[in-house]
Amino acid sequence: MKFLLLAVFFAATFPSCEFPVKREKQTAEKSVSKIRNGIEISSKGIKVEQAFLLFDDGNLVPEGNKVKVKQNVKLRVICKGWKTKNGKVFLSGSEIVETSEKNVLLNDSTLFREYESGISPSDAEYISMDVVITQVTRLYDYYKIIFRINDLSDNRNIVEGYYKLYLD
Repeated sequence: MKFLLLAVFFAATFPSCEFPVKREKQTAEKSVSKIRNGIEISSKGIKVEQAFLLFDDGNLVPEGNKVKVKQNVKLRVICKGWKTKNGKVFLSGSEIVETSEKNVLLNDSTLFREYESGISPSDAEYISMDVVITQVTRLYDYYKIIFRINDLSDNRNIVEGYYKLYLD
């Protein structure tokens, strides 16, 4: 089983907002929250407003998280509170893909290396991380995607979590 991480990018076309936050954990506010697709997410120092999954065409991934082979899935995290340094935000990111049998198929801790020179605070509010199941050599119950986003200017600011994908 191979996975290919297609892209990690920041969407600059969305409106920006800002507010300070303190340590908190967000997981079960399903009735009020905009955390979808069974995403388990926690944050320290950052306010996560939304987290959901999208396909390339912009459609939301249905709640069952069923995807097809070679279908790009994008995790979108909308959050606020990253520390700015000289008017920019500096983030690092990692993503691990493991099977239901705990086999690690992808372990990439350099997701945001293209943005070493920093990004605007408004861009940092809209983070996307993509993953694609490129081929199937064995059937698994699910694929667990574990993600982490770190604030390089303040190592106390972290967003981390996971979600599961199932083959359709």
